[in-house]
Amino acid sequence: MLRVLFFVLTGLVGAALLHIIIIMALPYYADRDAWQRIEALGPTEFFHILPQERDGLVAYDNPFLRTAICRFDITDHPVRVRSAGETPYWSLAIFNPDSDEIYSMNDRSGTGQSVDVVIASPRQMTLYRKNLPEELADSVLIELSGDEGYLALRTVSPDPSWETISRRFLRDAVCGAAPAP
Repeated sequence: MLRVLFFVLTGLVGAALLHIIIIMALPYYADRDAWQRIEALGPTEFFHILPQERDGLVAYDNPFLRTAICRFDITDHPVRVRSAGETPYWSLAIFNPDSDEIYSMNDRSGTGQSVDVVIASPRQMTLYRKNLPEELADSVLIELSGDEGYLALRTVSPDPSWETISRRFLRDAVCGAAPAP
C-alpha cells in the first residue's frame, strides 16, 4: 500500500512540475506564430519575397517553389493584387491573422496567366456590387470578413532556366489600394 501511495505522489509531483514548465515556456513560444513573423517582414501592402533558405517562416520542402508574402489592411480601402507574366504555374492563398486559409486560387482556376484579385470588406463589396469600376471588370472579387490578413503568392521554377522568370513574376507583383467603389 505504501508503494502505491509513493507512485501516486510521484506521479502527481511529476505532473505538477511538467505543467509549471509548460506554463513558464508559453511566453517564449506565444509570439512565434505566423502573423507575428509576417508583421516583422515590413510594411503592409507590399510583397516581400521570401528567401530560399529555411528561416522558420515557411517550410521549404519544395526547392522549385518561390514565395512572396503581402500583409494587408482593408479598413480604409480594398486591396488589389496583380501580377502578370509568363510562369509555368502560380497560386494565391489568402489568410486571416489566425493563419486560417480564407481563399485560394491558381492559374488553372483563376483568370489565366495573370493575377488580378480585389480583397474587400462586406461594406466595400456592397458598394462594388452597386457600381463596379470598369478597370475591375475582369478582377476576381473576394469578400473578407475581418480587416487584416496576408496572402501568399507562389510560383514554380521547374528548372534553372525559369528562375529569372519566376523571380520577375514575384518582383513585379503589386499589392496595393484598389480603385474606390
